[in-house]
Amino acid sequence: MTATAKLDGRTKLLTCVFLTLFMFSFHYYWQYLVIIMLFAILLLVGFNAQERGQLFRHWKLITFLPAINLFANLFFVNGRVIWSWGWLHLTNLDLQIFIRIALLLMFALALTIKTTPQELALSVGKIFNSLSFRRYHGAGVPLVIIIMVAFIDEFQATFVTVKQAYRLRASTAAEVKGWQRILDYAFLLQPIILISMKKADQVADALTAKGYHHNSSLFDYQSIKYHWLDWLVYGALVVLVAINVLLVRIF
Repeated sequence: MTATAKLDGRTKLLTCVFLTLFMFSFHYYWQYLVIIMLFAILLLVGFNAQERGQLFRHWKLITFLPAINLFANLFFVNGRVIWSWGWLHLTNLDLQIFIRIALLLMFALALTIKTTPQELALSVGKIFNSLSFRRYHGAGVPLVIIIMVAFIDEFQATFVTVKQAYRLRASTAAEVKGWQRILDYAFLLQPIILISMKKADQVADALTAKGYHHNSSLFDYQSIKYHWLDWLVYGALVVLVAINVLLVRIF
């Protein structure tokens, strides 16, 4: 078991949020380089080979979304211009935003890889419980998160199944092109919607069988405690901020 697996879900979630917000205070590229190096060390120490492969398998998403934002910003002048050609202007802020979005996506993907939907949901519920001074004891927030994540997985699996069935029934599907192919895929939404509605009824029946209602307390938030390793991570974040402030003042 890796060290990250022992961390509380709140620690993983809050660390991801903290690093994302922390990057908005950066003004120098060496600050981003430090974060990238720390993240690389985390991947080597806290992730196994399969998890790292699962993360880098989404390299298209990690690069495509920031690239779209970068291309859109080329039509505007957002500070000091590094390169320009006609109506296009590449600024220092554009590059920093590109790095921020790419790192944000990597942080989010790493969080989903190392945190199960149940753990993430309980973490959010525990945070609500702490922020409300232990007045919130409901199960609504965790269950909504668990259902949403599970439903996304179910929807993806259902779409793959329906798509495979469509290909088996239509042997000439590979020859169909253009608008006809788009219409054929649009028709796939009909069975997917019907199956999803059936699964929604099953989820509702399961919640009723569990005794869930608006004020139910299916989770014992008081039993969720921090481990010493969690406090070590929080301490490391404080040290990171202090070192960053010191280096910025020096340089």
